[in-house]
Amino acid sequence: MDDFREQHLDVEGRRTRILRGGRSGAPTTVLVHGGTPGVTPFCSGSFIWGTAPARFAKTRDVVVIDLPGAAGTDFGSEALTMTVLSMHVLGVLDGLGVQAADYVGHDLGGLIGFDLALSNPMRLRSLAVVASATAAPTADGLDNLLLLSPPAPLWGRDSQAWALDRLSYAHHHIDGALLDACVAAGQSAPYREAVKSMRDAHASVFAPSVARTKYSLWEACRNDGVKVPTQIVWGSHDPASSREQAFVLFTAIAKRQPATQFHVINRSGNFPFREQPEAFHHVVSAFQEGL
Repeated sequence: MDDFREQHLDVEGRRTRILRGGRSGAPTTVLVHGGTPGVTPFCSGSFIWGTAPARFAKTRDVVVIDLPGAAGTDFGSEALTMTVLSMHVLGVLDGLGVQAADYVGHDLGGLIGFDLALSNPMRLRSLAVVASATAAPTADGLDNLLLLSPPAPLWGRDSQAWALDRLSYAHHHIDGALLDACVAAGQSAPYREAVKSMRDAHASVFAPSVARTKYSLWEACRNDGVKVPTQIVWGSHDPASSREQAFVLFTAIAKRQPATQFHVINRSGNFPFREQPEAFHHVVSAFQEGL
């Protein structure tokens, strides 16, 4: 992302890092990463998108956001909730003067996108939800053991390489640059603040807010529907959530929203934008341009 400019915005007192590049005046695509700061066993941020921002920047104005607690954005004084996260994204759009954007969200970023689609549908021209186990339907059952017992120390280089490999179909995209960025993020002050806060607030504050947002989404699917054209993009071999779960999410939205698409990216896991970048860009950009 050599052609992207690093900017810092004040979003309700929180110093926020974004990357911006591409064609000025073109439609805006905003990329929002996944991972829960202080909880997920790998550190995420704008760097996780790999070459995806540069690919979109060939035809679009592209904004890549670091969420609160990621390396480049202050965590803030309040505990994280879905409302805090979605309003933070909205604050970035306000600060940049972007009235409506094509939104692309990975994992937790996908659920943030749904939250915005329900609360502020006029601000999203379209919504692409990518490999979002957080947004996918779940049911009572055995605990997911996929990321249980990572190598010590947590958020060290070996620990994060292990987690990324467990979430991937193949490890070819886990290079030195990615691991360097993950380690630097884990050592940053915002991430340390996130770890400290989430020790007390994850189960009592953050997780209930995720549950409420998911309930609102499924309630909307049963009633008035999601008002934003929506694309569901999944990896064919995502170990975090199945294609069947993704298809249930798609069919629920498609009942009320005719502009809904479902795409499976072959030979990819939880990071299709890194594992199969050309295929990922093709399906998402075609959806956005088709609108």
